[in-house]
Amino acid sequence: MRGRILKSIITGVFALASVIVPIASVHADEKPAVWLQISPVANRVTLNPGDELTYTMEVDNIGSKAFKFRVYAAPYSIANEAYEVNFSTETNRTQLSRWVTFNQNADAKKDSEKEWKTEVTFNLEPDQRQQVEYKISVPADIPDGGQYATIFAESVPDSEATSTGVRTISRVGLILYGSTTGETIEKATISGFNMKSFMTNGKITAEADIANEGNTDFTASIAMKIDKLIGGTVAEINNPYPVIPDSPTRHATLEWEDTPIFGIFSVHTTVTALDKTYEETKVVLILPIFIIIIMLILLTIIIAWLIILIRKRRAQKSRLIV
Repeated sequence: MRGRILKSIITGVFALASVIVPIASVHADEKPAVWLQISPVANRVTLNPGDELTYTMEVDNIGSKAFKFRVYAAPYSIANEAYEVNFSTETNRTQLSRWVTFNQNADAKKDSEKEWKTEVTFNLEPDQRQQVEYKISVPADIPDGGQYATIFAESVPDSEATSTGVRTISRVGLILYGSTTGETIEKATISGFNMKSFMTNGKITAEADIANEGNTDFTASIAMKIDKLIGGTVAEINNPYPVIPDSPTRHATLEWEDTPIFGIFSVHTTVTALDKTYEETKVVLILPIFIIIIMLILLTIIIAWLIILIRKRRAQKSRLIV
């Protein structure tokens, strides 16, 4: 009797699990209600004094519900050596954000019918795309060098979400890289290169400080070629690092994600920034703590065995002398 009851309980549990698991997987696959996507994600523009430049971008609702979103421009500057971006602080290099306006009347065919505003809003149904037109009005007097801004598309919380205190916001951005036609100064410095030669854990990492001493942005790079001491190349990796003028020195880091827990490698690193290049080759040993402990234990055993052996031989010699 007890066996039948236990069997029924187990059968019921498995039946319930077969219902719950598919439901959970369905919920896991559901799209977020509010989800924006923007294209393109960057635009490089040449800025001449007095120009009016017009471009378009596309904003998609890839969420599951309809919502309103707003479009506006913000500064794009660098906060620290880790290159965290600041979208609120204005500098001499972020004036571009004040030169951008947007067309509220997306259906306008004539320029006279377009409504240019610093911020516009649109309603977007699921799987619908909204084309947004924006204009850069360049003043007659502008500083030489680079200018940087971000165009944000950001969902606007509905009144119900606001009243309950729960706000679901999706925000995506397009970075504007502007360069004026004045005197361009490109100057870079590379310093502070570092790579550990001995590691007990972690990933093989190359680090360098890259400074932009000019007035326009450039893209630096770090590349690593990892070879076995006996054998061929096991990996070649590289990564770009944009560097903005009048910003903190960028501390760039490149990691070998597939670093094994044990090994010895020859690593050739190349750091490039404009016309500057830094190269260095290092032998890197990766030796986990547990292997070090095992080696120390074995060394202790060997030393103890040698001591015992030496004492035995001395004891044998003393017996022979007697």
